[in-house]
Amino acid sequence: MKDSVDRMTLTGCNARVLVADAYDVNLENVVGGPAWIDAEQYDVTATFGDALMAKLATVSPQERSPLIFTMLRSVMEQRFGLVLHHEAREVPAYALVVAKGGPKFGPAPPPASEAEAYAVGAKYNGHLWTVNREPMTFLAVQLSRIPEVGRKVIDQTGLEGKYRFNFDDPSKTDPDLSVFTALTEQLGLALKPTKATGDFIVIDHIERPSAN
Repeated sequence: MKDSVDRMTLTGCNARVLVADAYDVNLENVVGGPAWIDAEQYDVTATFGDALMAKLATVSPQERSPLIFTMLRSVMEQRFGLVLHHEAREVPAYALVVAKGGPKFGPAPPPASEAEAYAVGAKYNGHLWTVNREPMTFLAVQLSRIPEVGRKVIDQTGLEGKYRFNFDDPSKTDPDLSVFTALTEQLGLALKPTKATGDFIVIDHIERPSAN
């Protein structure tokens, strides 16, 4: 995704990915639809309206993406004729918990300025998460996106507030080291199998978009 001051551009995305982004669910939680929604790729450029521009000016960088991707919903409805419904399903999941010995990181210090309070709370360089000020729910979401984990991760650490830590994802650098092992060794946390209710997007109708 690329976004400028007044627009967002998505390149090389299939329709299922666009639906997942628009409704903020994992790709595997988008079900149904014809085969072409996985095979065909699209470029999408959306221009921000005045109301959205005004809203974006008042929120932190972390809060921008959900607002921007919400705009995709109207794009999918208008250009793709998207009709869908939500469906709750019980799925295998992992609970993120504190391992024996306790966490190996501490709380983030209070921001020194208003600018620091609104600064990006985490950076990712391809395998290393450098987290300066994020809650444990942030880590849970990132872990759920690692293919080796492959399930929704629920924060059950009991750790409140925001934290500072680094996590080096071994799935990108060391295929002999498990993400589960690395999580305990690096952060003093663990993933415990559990069940969760997942929000699934069921595609009832979708059409190939007409040309601009």
